[in-house]
Amino acid sequence: MSAASAAAQQVPITGQLQMRDGSPAAAVRMVVIQAPSISIRPSDGQNYFATQAPFRVALTNDAGRFEFPNIPPGRYFILAGVTAHPTYYPATTELEDAGVVTVAAGVAPPPLNFKLLTNPGSRVRGKVSSPPRAGEPERAVLSGVNLGELIETPVRDDGTFEFGRIPSGSYLMSLFPEPSGVRSVPFRIAEQDVTGIEIVRPPVHTVSGRIVVEKGPLPRSFLAFYTPIGAVSSPVRPDGTFTARLHSATHTAELGGLPVGYAITSVRQGTQDVTGKGFTVGAADISDLVINVRAPRQLPFFKGRITGASAIPAGARVTVTGPIITAAEVPLAADGSFQFAALPPGLYRISVPQLPAFTPRNVVVDSAGRDIQLPVNGR
Repeated sequence: MSAASAAAQQVPITGQLQMRDGSPAAAVRMVVIQAPSISIRPSDGQNYFATQAPFRVALTNDAGRFEFPNIPPGRYFILAGVTAHPTYYPATTELEDAGVVTVAAGVAPPPLNFKLLTNPGSRVRGKVSSPPRAGEPERAVLSGVNLGELIETPVRDDGTFEFGRIPSGSYLMSLFPEPSGVRSVPFRIAEQDVTGIEIVRPPVHTVSGRIVVEKGPLPRSFLAFYTPIGAVSSPVRPDGTFTARLHSATHTAELGGLPVGYAITSVRQGTQDVTGKGFTVGAADISDLVINVRAPRQLPFFKGRITGASAIPAGARVTVTGPIITAAEVPLAADGSFQFAALPPGLYRISVPQLPAFTPRNVVVDSAGRDIQLPVNGR
């Protein structure tokens, strides 16, 4: 189905939520939850519904009205409030008794009008001391035992956010993705609205560098920088370089998810060895952080020859990708030969982007290494 056809089938779900006395239920969180086939009920299996993430989320306006635009055909439950204190359409606090709203292709269902059966709670609003960077969406995250779930809402361009009405209780406000140096804010809701929450974002600086493995490519791993108040993750590029934005503090670098036999041996900031004690981000960027990683003593080789090509293009390179490494490449010689001196054992996908006639294929490299002939057409 084309994107245009799929869009044409989507319709809005609209309605109005009222309090028990018939007055508008303003600023109440409304959630669309996907429902399973008609043969499955909430009491079946391993609590199917407890693991369902919200499909759409909205807040009612001052008149209690809500709208979920662009809902594709399907079966849905509509929840008002939070998981621990819900009202399900049309009038129940038990999901087992909730009505299913069926959306047909291109046909909007009638407005869903129902009443909130639980205490609506108090409004929660706040602000981040400085707005998120352009093009880097950020979400405020609310957690607490009275919710029964984590609740997220976008941080607006001006740094403000709103959760609507939340039940009384103790809560913790955080940001995601977790910025460097940002502390979560604890607060309590009693009977009044909470509007003065401020999440303070300290200035950050760019920290860049590279990971150097003593032999072979870097396995897939998770790079994070830690301080006593939290951690910030940083993607690692296939060539081992990385860039992070960190606040002024002493940070330690850790690599998670490395295969057995790999480990950080040293961390250097320029000419200074900061292994174990961490590196300090002051009032300026850092561009010379080097993380050295030990590899297993013995790693298998992977070499071979690509046969049947009429000519090998100048500058051609053999690329391998796989679940263990992101990517590695070596030159393809004019005679079709290539060699990876060291690779972690595992399954790889081999390709030659500069040689379109070569059919990419899977190759297993075991602990003894691999020497293979690879015909261009895969036969």
